[in-house]
Amino acid sequence: MNLATLVQSQSLATLLQALAPTTELAPGKTVVARLLALTADGTATAQVGGDTIALVLEGPAARQSALQPGASLVLRLDAADEPGTGLRATLVEVRPPGAQASQPGTPTQPAPATAATPTPAQVAAAASSAPLRGEAAVAVARSGTAPLPSPVLPATQPAALRAEMPTARASTSGSTASPLPGAVAAPQASAQTATPRALAGPLIGPALARQDSLAPLLANMRALADGSVSLALPRPLLTLIDRVLAQAIPVERNPVTAQVLKTAIQGSGLFLEARQADGRPLPPAGDLKAGLQALRDSLAPLVQALSPPAAKPAPPGPSIAAPDLSQPPDHAAKPGPPRRDGALVPQPMVEPSLSAGEKPLAIAETLLAQTDAALDRIKLAQFASLPPEGPRAEAQHGQRWLTELPLAFQNGTTILPLQIEKEPPRRDADGVAGPLWRVRFALDVEPMGPLQGVVTLQGRSVGITLWAEREEASRLLRGASPGLEAALAHAQFENGTIDIHTGHPRVAQPTAGQFLDRMS
Repeated sequence: MNLATLVQSQSLATLLQALAPTTELAPGKTVVARLLALTADGTATAQVGGDTIALVLEGPAARQSALQPGASLVLRLDAADEPGTGLRATLVEVRPPGAQASQPGTPTQPAPATAATPTPAQVAAAASSAPLRGEAAVAVARSGTAPLPSPVLPATQPAALRAEMPTARASTSGSTASPLPGAVAAPQASAQTATPRALAGPLIGPALARQDSLAPLLANMRALADGSVSLALPRPLLTLIDRVLAQAIPVERNPVTAQVLKTAIQGSGLFLEARQADGRPLPPAGDLKAGLQALRDSLAPLVQALSPPAAKPAPPGPSIAAPDLSQPPDHAAKPGPPRRDGALVPQPMVEPSLSAGEKPLAIAETLLAQTDAALDRIKLAQFASLPPEGPRAEAQHGQRWLTELPLAFQNGTTILPLQIEKEPPRRDADGVAGPLWRVRFALDVEPMGPLQGVVTLQGRSVGITLWAEREEASRLLRGASPGLEAALAHAQFENGTIDIHTGHPRVAQPTAGQFLDRMS
């Protein structure tokens, strides 16, 4: 599925759902929104728990004197009228400033389980968007503890949360709302041209801090599956572990064909939310991200159930010994996050961190932390696969997808980072050439050690370049290259050249600002 196309529709909404914490805005709930600011034309901002929402109000009710900053708006949220549209919210009550912020009455019954929970991007709309007739447009954005700045909420999002004003039926269509008080001034077109990266960027900060390779989690899960670590865990949890392990490609049992790679990429988690947005089922072989999410949902209550009650403060006594600083911190061994224009990082096999005789609580806590880290890394790969920023950037840079595939060997599981790029067709001396496909990969498996490579394909013309960090591995690859060239010729590929180098590929300087401003 083309991410560059999908981000213009429901895919961005579901991507932001994966990157953002859960919101209080859900069908069937009654919420109290505190009015923060209000302008004369009906534009307002309000806060619901940790969510900041923007409202474009219409009709006489929008300008009633009761709507003053500090007032509480009681909103009843209902499911969308049509699939693909946003929630509807009805104004139930207006409480003046200073009134006791009591909880609203008994909430309405939740929507059926099949109703989709709104995502931040599904309910995002600009404060400058055209008002809806007889309604109030509501926008929400969430970024950890800080709300998403209003200038990056475009009016081109797939849906907007709407609040019906019972007394407001007259329309002022054609008017444009003014910026919210206190909002950072921005060019007039900025709200309309905010890029998917600008929308998703503020939501990835926690993921950058927690992300880690999938390899440590897979090593521990393999130890649990083969019985080398205590099996005193619920059987359903072990079943979920087996399902995640089944996503690894068994490279020693079966040949890695093009169809095997295609199936693995489709189920790598990169396209999970796009499938959900389109209403399509998961691939027959399952989806790695979906399996990790199910594992996390099973581990979280297990950790809570196994954890002892809050311990009483320890009595005064000898001070605890300082930690051994000779050991490097955990994050020092973590691979860098996936970057759209960064180098791929080989991720070798690792030994399990769990040992025989571990207590169930220690096992569950370790698996939960590693599962969250693996999910965060998949989210960052999805973010890195979004189109670049700037005018006509996609036409200039082409489409690019980043993902990581687990490869199962007899002695462990390693990770294969992949970068798949498609450049648009270009005109040459012989006419218009077809699109250029480029696949980069990195692999670290003994006895060859770290390897990187790139395969280019344009029509039937193919080129292969490999880099090995070890000179001995380079010699082995050069010795095998004639057989690979013969295989390419037999498959009727043209110009099947193979270049072998010792060292690392030269990578362009990464674009500044991809993650720096997200971590500060």
